[in-house]
Amino acid sequence: MNAIETHGLTKDYGNLVAVKDLDLTVKPGIVYGFLGPNGAGKSTTINMLMGFIRPTAGSASIMGLDAKTQHLEIKKITGYLPERPAFYDDLSGRGNLEYFGRLIGVEELDGRIVELLKTVGLEGRGNDRVGTYSHGMRQRLGIAVALLGSPKLLILDEPTTGLDPQGSHDIREVIKKLKSENVTIFLSSHILHEVQDISDVVGIVKKGRLIVERPIEEFLRSTEGNMPVIEIMAPRFEDAHLDLVKKIKGVGGVTRNNGFIDVTVESPALAEDINIALVNAGCRVRGIREKMPTLEDAFLKVTAEGNVEG
Repeated sequence: MNAIETHGLTKDYGNLVAVKDLDLTVKPGIVYGFLGPNGAGKSTTINMLMGFIRPTAGSASIMGLDAKTQHLEIKKITGYLPERPAFYDDLSGRGNLEYFGRLIGVEELDGRIVELLKTVGLEGRGNDRVGTYSHGMRQRLGIAVALLGSPKLLILDEPTTGLDPQGSHDIREVIKKLKSENVTIFLSSHILHEVQDISDVVGIVKKGRLIVERPIEEFLRSTEGNMPVIEIMAPRFEDAHLDLVKKIKGVGGVTRNNGFIDVTVESPALAEDINIALVNAGCRVRGIREKMPTLEDAFLKVTAEGNVEG
């Protein structure tokens, strides 16, 4: 059973088609990065998944539950952080958590609140009025609210908006921890380096249509050109070392690049053969890795081209 599954999901508003024939498959226990330019249909899709709006056509299910008819059951197993979470500003952070926790029937609520305030880094501010919170603190509180019911699925819409670098790092670590606990994360974000750091699969929508849905490393490799690239760092790289690498079967070319050596190869697995050959030739290799394009580069390429990936 998939965590999220849609078939032909469509939403139009008269002549405006927000989402068109969307087929998503989100397997359980992964981080799924849901991406697209502004106006691509991401928020509309999330609102349909949560049952806030009804689709014009097609179907969506959450953990096997029908998003059209079982949205109340879905909310019991799903944590949701909207882009702009709303709170009662006159209540403290703890007071807001108590209120929302009682609404969904969280057991042992006091202990859960202590745990969540620590998880999101608000343990020292839980008794302060939310009206005094910064935007970043409100985002942290929003994630705590989303986690109140120990959800199996967490839908996050721009979770690190307004956070400083330390805060963003902390939230990414929270997401990684939740994934290790087999919580499925459906993450919509414009901060692509963060998505690249934590996602297993990316789905990219453009003008309401899905143009990419692939494991992230597979997707990045598909946009880098015809052959993968191995990047090598060494204190001294002599011409003889370059000639040696060029002779290895499967190597397509070798170039110097700002103190590194870039080697185009038929397969990333050749990195081990290249490393052994260089070390045996007396070259002190300090680092060797597959050189991946950034998610930002790959995203801009496919959204500009509009190519449909499998």
